[in-house]
This record gives sequence, C-alpha cells and structure tokens, in this order.
Amino acid sequence: MAALPFEQQQILFRLLPIDVAAALVSHFPYYHEYVLLHSRPTTEIRAIVDKLEPTERMRFFDELPEEAWQRLMDELAAAPAEAPRPAIVAPVIPPPAVEKIIEARQVQKSFQQPDGREIQVIAPLDLCVESDAIIALLGASGCGKSTLLRILSGLTAPTGGAVLWRGRPLGECSPNVAIVFQSFALFPWLTVLENVEVPLLARGMPHYQRHRRALEALKSVGLKGFENAFPKELSGGMKQRVGFARALAVEPEVLFMDEPFSALDVLTAESLRGELMELWLKKQIPTRSIFLVTHNIEEAVLLADRVIVLGRNPARIRADFQIPLTQPRDRKSAEFLVYVDYIYKVMTQPELELAPPARREQPARLPFQRLPHAKPGGMAGLLELLNDRGGNEDLYHLADELLMEVDDLFPIVEEAVLLGFAKSHEGDVEITPAGKAFAEADIATRKNLFREAALAHVVLMQQIRSALEKKSDGAIPLEFFRDVLDEHLPEEEAQRQIETVLNWGRYAEIFTYDSETDRLLVHQSASSSNSDVAPLH
Repeated sequence: MAALPFEQQQILFRLLPIDVAAALVSHFPYYHEYVLLHSRPTTEIRAIVDKLEPTERMRFFDELPEEAWQRLMDELAAAPAEAPRPAIVAPVIPPPAVEKIIEARQVQKSFQQPDGREIQVIAPLDLCVESDAIIALLGASGCGKSTLLRILSGLTAPTGGAVLWRGRPLGECSPNVAIVFQSFALFPWLTVLENVEVPLLARGMPHYQRHRRALEALKSVGLKGFENAFPKELSGGMKQRVGFARALAVEPEVLFMDEPFSALDVLTAESLRGELMELWLKKQIPTRSIFLVTHNIEEAVLLADRVIVLGRNPARIRADFQIPLTQPRDRKSAEFLVYVDYIYKVMTQPELELAPPARREQPARLPFQRLPHAKPGGMAGLLELLNDRGGNEDLYHLADELLMEVDDLFPIVEEAVLLGFAKSHEGDVEITPAGKAFAEADIATRKNLFREAALAHVVLMQQIRSALEKKSDGAIPLEFFRDVLDEHLPEEEAQRQIETVLNWGRYAEIFTYDSETDRLLVHQSASSSNSDVAPLH
C-alpha cells in the first residue's frame, strides 16, 4: 500500500474493514496516519482508534501537535459508536510508474582547503526529481541545500557519483532547466524585456521568437506594461517577478528555485507564492517539475507535494516524504500543522531517527563524536540524584533545586545519555537500568561499568584502545590523536576533546598518560606494574 500514490491509498483505506484498517494504519508515520484516518467518516475514525493497540494509540496521541490532538479528541467525543461495516473486497490498484527526470546516484561534494585538506559538505546520497511534482528541499542554513541544487541543475559538478537526465549522464545532454535565485540577479543596464530575453539569446533564438516569448512570460507574472523599465525602477517584488519571467521564458522542464521568496517582505512573498501556485495548478506553464530550496517550514508544507529534509556536517537525507494535502492549503488546519510539527522535530533533533519507516536508513556512525565536556564524578552525582527521586526528573526543575544554570547541567546529562546511563526527552532526564546499577555500585564496580560503556559508545576511546593494543610497547604519542582531531575540529575544541577523553580514560583505567613524554600507555594494575615504568600523572 505504501507504494501507491496517496490518493489511491485513501481510496483503498476507505474500503478496508475496521479491523484491517486499524492493524494497517499504525504502521505509518503519525502525520500519515492522521490524514488517512480523516479519509473516513467520524464514526469510523472512532471505531478504528478503539481497535488500535493501547500502546499504539498512546504513541499516536502523544506525537500529534496540540491542534491536531484537540480536533481528534473533539471528533471522538462527538462520534457515536458504530458497528463495523461488512468487509469489502478492495480492487487491486497497481502503482503507477514514476517518471524520473533527474536522478542523482551516490552524489557527493567536497571542497579542498588551502592547506590541502578536503571538507565534505554533501555525503553520498541518492535523489530523484520526478515529473508532476513540487519538491521542497529543507535544511538549516549552511547545510548544503544550494550546493545540492547546483549539482542537480548542472551548474556544479559533484566530487563523486553521477547525475542523470532522463537516464543519460548530465554532461552528455542539454538539460532543459532554469533557476530562480535568491538575489534578483538582473543586469542593471538592460531593460526588463531585455533581461528576460538573455537566456533565449544565449540559446541562439531568433529575435522575433525570443521577443514574443519574453512578452508572454512577463504577462504571465503580471508585468505587462513594464517591459521598458530598468531594474532600478522596480520594487523588490517586481524584480523577483522578472527573475521568474526569465526562468519561465525558456519553458523549462524542471524549474529550480533557490530560496526565491526569502529576500521579500511577507506580503509580497505570499502574493508571489500564490501566483506561482496558480500558474502551476492551472498548467499555464509547461514546467514538469519544480525543485524549491527553502528554510521556511510552512512554505514547504504550503507548496510542496514532496519534502526532503537535509541533515548537516555533511549534508545527508534525514527524511523524504509526500504531503498529500489538496491545494489550496489552509495554514491553520490540523492536517497542515501535523506536517509542520513533524518537519520541526526532524530539523531540531538532528540525532533523532524520525524518518518515515518506508525510507528509514541506519544513520551513519560518525568517526568522531564531540564528547560533552563533563567529568565522571559529575555524572555519578546526577545518577545518584535521579535514583533517589524515582529515576525521572525535569531538567529545569533539577537545575533550579541545585542552584545551577541548565546549561551547566547539559554536558553532564549528555555524558550520561552517550554512555547509556540515562535517556533525555523534551526536557526530562530518566535513568536507565544501566544507570541505576552505576548509581548503586561501589567505586570499583562503577569504574568497570564506566569502562564497558565508554568502550561500547565512544569512538575515540575505541580508537585509542585499539592503537595501544597493537603497539608492542603498549604506548603511543598523544600527538597522533591530536592530529586526527585537528582534521575535524577547531584547535581549541580538539584540545578540549583530548582533555575529556583523558579524564574518562584514566577514571575507567583504560589507559594512563605520561605528561613528561606526552604518551598514552595501556593501564597496568598495581599488581602487574613494574618499578622501571616512568612515573605517570
């Protein structure tokens, strides 16, 4: 069922018996589940919700944003109970073939630094731009959205992987694309009409053809009568309309837009979005697909049929899903807010796996984690407090009682979470069974538990132990790991990471550190240490 377009999913879902619908719907992400439920009458929504497993029902309710939850509660309270309908045999609907215009296969991008190092900004990823869809690419500032757009449009070559245009390498064909930039990018010495004619002139189009095409494009964006004006005589909104007209004049199959509304005031941007959607929905432009880069969540949900959310450092796809809401969309509707809420969670919780099940991938393990700058003793105190208070506490309440700033507690909580001794969710911190065992253990047992957790969860600790075990003398210069960290972190942060890992490693008796020689050594118990070993600090 997940392979079908959403309209067909709704048709099929409406035909399912209550029991089958309840068993099936819980396998979808909560935003998809909410919209599917509302494809059926209110009485049937109540019947399906009643049939859900209690744990699935509570999960669904908990994940809904407040407006959607309140609407659902009102509907369930008002709906009378209804006997299940007799089963209907659903027709078999084959999934339609998706026409891929642009396809990126394991595309990646790196930039070389002056010192010769390469910084990867886009990790290898797969992505396609299909026909008859508006696709929105979301992500935090600086995450690589514009770089990816330039790769897909052919402006920038990828460092690795391939970009295909209708199955052929992009470099072997002439893709029919156009780009609307964030800045207006108009030639100030040319008139409005001449600016729109520029790409047509570059294509070698005869004067009378490009003149006619440019006039039609200007008319479509509401600039009829401004053909002879210069950019300096136009407002910001009118300049961006010229940018749209210039892009539409080439009749692109794929229209790329790089944050085209971000430089405009709110009202102008809203007006332009409405005009663009009117052209798209009424098929007044020959464009087959629109690829929009934005950092505005509401804008993405308002316009897009499909949303892709990028992570950062390096860029990777964190979520990729359809938005099946009909156009025009109501910003205040519960269905709209469900999608806004989901995207907000993905973008504000970068380490949390929130992608829809059908597209979920195991997150790549980072070679170097940023260890929280906290000491084992502080974590031990936190776990003891949690254990004494029943295992769960509000972080802000705890900071207030301890007369501490919440920011001072964060590194300690992060340490406990990283090592598996605690869980943190929406401002609450909860001790785990492993954390409870640590809090109740004596000093020697705590060190053993810390050692096991650090070697299981801390990549740098694993690397240090592996290097020491492979050396015949059981020692290695600390400078080796400084150099490794310097490749990934600023110098000051790299030094803080070294200080933290030394603190943790010596506490867990994984290794010791000789400050005179600046070397790490395999830890030796008191019974096995020799008198000729250099004094350790």
